[in-house]
Amino acid sequence: MGLIVFSDLDGTLLDHDTYSHEAAGPALDALRARGIPLILCSSKTRAEMLNIWNALGLQDPFIVENGGGVFIPEEHFLAAGPGWKPAGAGWRMMALGLPIAEVRALFSRFKDQFQAKGFGDMSDQEVANLTGLSLAQAALARQRDFNEPVWLPEPDAQAGAFSRAAQAVGLEVTRGGRFFHLLAGGDKGKAVDKVAHLYRAYDKGLVTMALGDALNDLPMLAQVDKPVLVAQHNGGHADIELPGLILEPGIGPIGCNAAILAALGELQ
Repeated sequence: MGLIVFSDLDGTLLDHDTYSHEAAGPALDALRARGIPLILCSSKTRAEMLNIWNALGLQDPFIVENGGGVFIPEEHFLAAGPGWKPAGAGWRMMALGLPIAEVRALFSRFKDQFQAKGFGDMSDQEVANLTGLSLAQAALARQRDFNEPVWLPEPDAQAGAFSRAAQAVGLEVTRGGRFFHLLAGGDKGKAVDKVAHLYRAYDKGLVTMALGDALNDLPMLAQVDKPVLVAQHNGGHADIELPGLILEPGIGPIGCNAAILAALGELQ
């Protein structure tokens, strides 16, 4: 019986402030040594995630833009199956969500009433200012395929009405650490379920684990055998209730490190 691990990035595997994965290093090394797939699952774009994927020395598929799509190296053993399309530069893609142009067209119907701004409305500098990313990193974050991050001037007060307006035009809304995210047709849960199904074709007894820190990780956490909610940067946990949910007290990558090592210990 094997294991695959799905992980959110910002605030989970990556530190909320520094974007470093260093604190999770021992667990990442242990996964790599045992050949256990680590599937990144994030609101980040393909362009952003490629750099992180390479830095982590990964070889398996990754899920982009809150489940809008899945990218896989074309030489990966799963890439020979149905549903994949060529994505250039040695990659294949499985689209689960609406293309970004269609998402932005629907968003344009109601954004002005909330003074809301999506990444498509912002410059690289504006995105950098809001996220703490460099200009180069902000440019990568704006190369979107499926999902539009949205800034609201009063997020807590506007959240309910904004979600209702989005749903009225056929968009789904999730809330991450800094932004609301608009998409249609895909979410983290659907993407995780799809990828897990592909792996289970080769290992019927596969155990799935997922790590997240925010409410937008709930669909992902709900699809796995071992859902783990790591502490957020303020030391608390997102308001998520789920049967079997493990509340890891460690913050971000510290919590990821502890949870993964514990899971590997259980497998032994």
